[in-house]
Amino acid sequence: MRPVDFTPSWYLEIRREHRSSRGRVVGLVAMLVLMVVCSVLADRDSKAAVADLTVLQQSYHAQTGLVDRLDTLDKKHAATAHQTDLLEDAGGGVTVGQVFRELAQLMPKDLSVRRVVLNKALRFTIDPEMLAEAFQDMDAPPRVTRLEISGISKRGRDIGSLVSQMSRSPLFYEVQLRYERSNSVYGAEVVEFVIDCKMPVFK
Repeated sequence: MRPVDFTPSWYLEIRREHRSSRGRVVGLVAMLVLMVVCSVLADRDSKAAVADLTVLQQSYHAQTGLVDRLDTLDKKHAATAHQTDLLEDAGGGVTVGQVFRELAQLMPKDLSVRRVVLNKALRFTIDPEMLAEAFQDMDAPPRVTRLEISGISKRGRDIGSLVSQMSRSPLFYEVQLRYERSNSVYGAEVVEFVIDCKMPVFK
């Protein structure tokens, strides 16, 4: 036999409404929980961003003095660079360090430089009358930069090699061996030499 349900329809309808209401309540509660969690996370991120911004602003303001100092140093560097340019103009454009570095690369290992004389020419012109008046008690500046090198070597061919290397270098021209003779230094037989050359004015 087919079972017969004697439950009133109005009771079944009430139960369906109750179940639907519970589902809606659960959904609303879940949404409220999610909204609260999202609000808490957003508030935390906002506070962290504000804290980072505060630290960044403090760091920026703390660097204000450093930036001013850098500006001052930059101005001093510009002034120093200008003075360096003036000195190079007055001295011939090639520093003594560059000359010694070039000689160190060109010298044979058994050759020793004992004395270097660098007489630089001025790169600017001076009025002849002022020049005569300024150098009454001293020699006038040379018109050409000259370099004189003296030293000793174990073999004469090392001296010839140095002369050849200097002649090929852009730092020297008209390289001449002015003096060469055998001598005894500290009980060792060596060859003394003097090399003279000119140096171009570098722009």
